[in-house]
Amino acid sequence: MSFYPSYKKQFDSLNNKQKKILNKIPYLEKIDGWLLLIEAIELFGLSSQIKTPNPIVCEIGSWKGKSSYVFASAIKEKNGILYSIDPFNGEGDETSNDTYHKEIKKTEGSLFENFERTMTKYGLRQYIKILPFLSEDARLKFFEPKINFLFIDGNHKYESVKKDYELWSGLIPSGGTIILHDVKAKHVDGPKRVMEEYILNNSSCWKNIRIVGEMAIATRT
Repeated sequence: MSFYPSYKKQFDSLNNKQKKILNKIPYLEKIDGWLLLIEAIELFGLSSQIKTPNPIVCEIGSWKGKSSYVFASAIKEKNGILYSIDPFNGEGDETSNDTYHKEIKKTEGSLFENFERTMTKYGLRQYIKILPFLSEDARLKFFEPKINFLFIDGNHKYESVKKDYELWSGLIPSGGTIILHDVKAKHVDGPKRVMEEYILNNSSCWKNIRIVGEMAIATRT
C-alpha cells in the first residue's frame, strides 16, 4: 500500500482555503481508509460544485466509507445520491489482499455492516444507495441515465480498472468528472495504465486533466 504522511504533516501543508473545506468533513480521520487530505478536499470541492439538481455520484470501491463520507457530505444539501459499489469481501489486487484481510480482522462485524454503521452514525445513510456487488454485476442493476461524478477506486489490476472505465465512463455527460485513484501508487500500475491509454490519449473525450495527490482527474468534453 502507499505510504501516507502523518495527519499533522498533511494538515500543516494545507492552505487556509483547503483547511476551511476540511472543516466541513470533520470526522474524516475517524474512518479507516487510504485517502490523503488533499484528495478528500478535492473530492468534496468538486462534488459540492456540481450544478445539476439532485446530482448522482458513483464510487467503485467503498471499503469502510472514507470517500463515501466525503461524497455524501458534499451532495446532501442538493439532495444528491451516492451509489457505493463494492462487494465488501476485501478482495483486490494481489499486492493489497494481505493488508485488506488484516484490516478486516480488526473490524467489528462484516465490512458491509461496518460501512452501514458508519454512514448511519454520521447521518448520511439516506443519501447513499449501496450496490454490494462487483462492478460488472452492479452495472446490470444501475438504472440512472447518467453519472455526474465517477470515482474509480476498486480492484487496481489493469484488467479490472479497464473494465470499470469501459462499463461506467460512458454515463458521464459533458462537464462531468472522472477520477482514477492510485495512479501514482508504486504497488499497482492498473490505474496509471488506464489513465494513460484512455484519458491522456483521448482529448476528444477528456479535458482539464490533472493530478492531485495520487488521483487523476478529468472533465468530460
